[in-house]
Amino acid sequence: MEIQMKSIDTNLSNFIYEKVKNDIVEMRRVPGSFVLERRIAEEFSTSRTPVREALKRLMQEGWLVGEDRCRSRVSELTELRCREVFAVRNMIESHALNYTFEKCSCRALAGKLDMEIKKMENQKDDPIAFVHADLHFHTVIVEHVGNRILTRIWQSISDEIMRISIFSMDEERQPERIIAEHNSIMEALWNENPQELISLDRHMNLIMEGLARMLDKN
Repeated sequence: MEIQMKSIDTNLSNFIYEKVKNDIVEMRRVPGSFVLERRIAEEFSTSRTPVREALKRLMQEGWLVGEDRCRSRVSELTELRCREVFAVRNMIESHALNYTFEKCSCRALAGKLDMEIKKMENQKDDPIAFVHADLHFHTVIVEHVGNRILTRIWQSISDEIMRISIFSMDEERQPERIIAEHNSIMEALWNENPQELISLDRHMNLIMEGLARMLDKN
């Protein structure tokens, strides 16, 4: 019975971890906001033990910052941290695209990305779903290379990329404009012309510009 109860607590702790983390990534829990152990326990109608384990894990991963024994805050989005994440993102994605040109598999990737852009167009009215589709577009680029280590590193920063991308969406970062940027990347692949990949750098810069505007507002 004791082993069974521990298993239930572990499963519940994992569920709470995923739910709170998803809320942070999708900005339902905004940077700097409090996360109270008691309230989370009430929300999930459970004891504090699985909640404590879930929040401890989120603090270890940097999503939460401990205030005291029963209270924590959602970690802030700083410009330095965002630039560090996007520097890694840019290195991975640029390598993936350059490798694709070297291996002459540009049009195979372009065909995959064409389908991803259609998914983005279908999600234009749902900001969160749209950013998920946006991120998956870039994930397809990375996974196309077939490098498992590169993919694993990409996956390790994907949630941070997601939160930054949602936060940086403002009136100047409209879905139509973002889709146009993605089309430029796809066209460079269709045309098998790496010189057109300046569009990737521009895409990254526009995201960082949107982030800077949102940080100024906050």
